[in-house]
Amino acid sequence: MKTFAILALAVVVNQAAWAQTLPTRKAGLWEVSIRPEGAADTAVLKVLQCTDRASDALTLMSIAPGQENCGKPGVARLKEKGHRIRTACHVHEQRVDTVMELKGDLTSRYEGRLETRYPSMASQTPPPKVFEGRWLGECRAAMRPGDMLLPNGVTVNVVDDRRRAEERQDHHDHKGHKH
Repeated sequence: MKTFAILALAVVVNQAAWAQTLPTRKAGLWEVSIRPEGAADTAVLKVLQCTDRASDALTLMSIAPGQENCGKPGVARLKEKGHRIRTACHVHEQRVDTVMELKGDLTSRYEGRLETRYPSMASQTPPPKVFEGRWLGECRAAMRPGDMLLPNGVTVNVVDDRRRAEERQDHHDHKGHKH
């Protein structure tokens, strides 16, 4: 039981470290447009994100693939009012490295570039993506912090998804152990 409590505490500390380390957007509804760098505007995908202070770190990074089982992100301030965020994560035993450059005031608009690399599968590295976020106002009545409305009309909650993934990981780590 003691080991489980320590792992559960580590999960909470990890989420808190993300929230304290990453820049925070203004709470409310954000429209985020994402497209491969150099692609035409017709390739744009738009998502709506409902965020508050507690959910923003997960919601902000949700546009990057493979943000599971991550260490504390590295954040550096950029000269042009922005941040460079680096994450090193592991998905299905594969390392996923992400670099996000984020510029803007984070209260009404921001933009950036996102690069994801899979070191063990270098030939499958996707092209960099560019994105831009625009604050729309308060979240819709039916939305709660962490909700993302995807282009196909499906709503997912990144906070709930992260919690479920961590619970599965904790369960997997303790399989066969007696407490």
